[in-house]
Amino acid sequence: MKVDKSLQEVWDWKDKVYEQTKHLSVRETARKIHEDVQKIKKKYGLKLKTFHPTQK
Repeated sequence: MKVDKSLQEVWDWKDKVYEQTKHLSVRETARKIHEDVQKIKKKYGLKLKTFHPTQK
């Protein structure tokens, strides 16, 4: 079965993210995602409201 190149790229990205986070707890994963989002926001000058995983 032939798979579209863009779909394969998404699967590869998903596998890479999983490999980088599989050893982390849910809380640690959420913290890492939050930190990554902050970096992306800063890099692109985005004004987005985010929720920190330790906030209640």
